[in-house]
Amino acid sequence: MAERSWTTEALILSLTAWGESNREALFLTPDRGLQRASVFGGAKSKLRAQVGPWQTGTLWVYTDPVKKTAKITDIDVTAWRQGIRESLVRTWCASLCAELVTKSHGNADWRVVNAFLDGIAVSDDDECRRGLLRFAWRLLIGSGVNPETGRCARCGEGIAKSLRGEPFPVAFYSPHEDSFLCPACARAEERGFPLSAPALVYLDAVEHLAPSQARALPLDGPAYAELRGVLFFLLTRLVQGPLKTLETGEGIL
Repeated sequence: MAERSWTTEALILSLTAWGESNREALFLTPDRGLQRASVFGGAKSKLRAQVGPWQTGTLWVYTDPVKKTAKITDIDVTAWRQGIRESLVRTWCASLCAELVTKSHGNADWRVVNAFLDGIAVSDDDECRRGLLRFAWRLLIGSGVNPETGRCARCGEGIAKSLRGEPFPVAFYSPHEDSFLCPACARAEERGFPLSAPALVYLDAVEHLAPSQARALPLDGPAYAELRGVLFFLLTRLVQGPLKTLETGEGIL
């Protein structure tokens, strides 16, 4: 018989209304993936007040195997991340993170997701936006769907050289090839997503350097815009559909 009571580390991703005064929590766990459980209690309930989006802690859950329901009976919050709610940019970044984890069915590294939320909770708006790009690239890498930045997919050269100090003025991401192409290989219809050498170097650094080293790298406005276009497109491919947070957050993220 399945255990009725169990304990897990959990990151609360979202809460939805259920009944007149109850809610259902969707949460990510390091060993059970995505889980759902009810949170009972009215507005003055201590448990309801402690179970909130983007918080991480230890959950105690009771499962009824007959009714096939689960409810949270207690929580010990270890990361409140109150700073996320103090900025619209932070809130939207955290919301996109939660949507990505949800729509990718929990296929996200527990440490990467929690580290991202820890970081944006104490960062200014500009660093939140840069941090979102780094998180997006790491999520794509962890899912095994990131296009290779080290070489042109057609000729096998060019882009790799640019990262060793001989930069091309631009390279291109081809959605059809799902890869990066050098200027010599990219046809006119494949040039919708240009990436300058600084943008490619930034992606390479995020993939191969320690997070503290990647955070220290500069990222100017044009390179940020290029990466934003490519990475947000790749995220919609990852989840195989539109992302509501990106659609409603246009101009914020």
